[in-house]
Amino acid sequence: MLQNKQIVMSTFNGYLDFLSESQPAISPDTACQVAALLTQAEFNLQVAENSRKS
Repeated sequence: MLQNKQIVMSTFNGYLDFLSESQPAISPDTACQVAALLTQAEFNLQVAENSRKS
């Protein structure tokens, strides 16, 4: 479980870093919301791919 949390946080922080570099004009609150949505979408895609393969 701890490993999953670390993966999620790493993914979220990666998106946050990307947004701060590529879209510096957006507010930190908006960047956090977008990073959270992108993180959730990525993991939903991974779950869907894994269930399709099995």
